[in-house]
Parts: sequence; C-alpha cells; structure tokens
Amino acid sequence: MPSYKHEHIESEILNVLNHTMKHEIYDESLKWCSFTSVKLNPDSSWATVYVDTYDRTKLDQIVNKLTIAKGTFRNQLAQNLNIRKIPDIKFVRDQTIDNSLKIDEILDKIH
Repeated sequence: MPSYKHEHIESEILNVLNHTMKHEIYDESLKWCSFTSVKLNPDSSWATVYVDTYDRTKLDQIVNKLTIAKGTFRNQLAQNLNIRKIPDIKFVRDQTIDNSLKIDEILDKIH
C-alpha cells in the first residue's frame, strides 16, 4: 500500500510535468496531450507517466516524442522537487479509454 508521502510525490511529479508541458515544450503536436497519472515504483527510482490525447491515432507518436524529450522533464523535476533522487521517467499510453470502450462493446453484445 502506497504511503501518503509516496502519493504526494506522485502528485507533485504530475504537477511539474504538466507545468513543463505548458511552458517548456514547444512542439505543437505535444500541446494536445495530457498526463493523466503518475505511478512511482516502491523505491522511487522509476516514474511511469500515463499519457492521453484527443487524437488516439497519434498516441504512439506522442509517447515517442515525449520519450525523446524526457531529459527536459527530468531537469524540471530536479529543479522543482525537493527529493533526494529524481526518478527516471517512462511514458506509456493511458489505456483507460480503450478499455472502457471494449467493455461497452461487450456489454452491447450481451444486450
């Protein structure tokens, strides 16, 4: 079970990443994406950042571009967070919408 401190760090990372996206990233194709959540592993060495966008067909391309720019995000984390070790970042697709659409399809087939 994650501790309050762990959850607080995840929340702070999410805030810094969103601020960085808004003020430090100038690639227009990335302006329409959003970070939906952050999950730290137990030793806080990795942060998995879930990404979503309006145009789901470009989501893989956006994740690749974010991975290329992760140095900028880590730099901002280092400047804005008061933690001993800055976690490495892994950007992944947020599958929540895809999963909910699949569930809706299954439910429609049942009825």
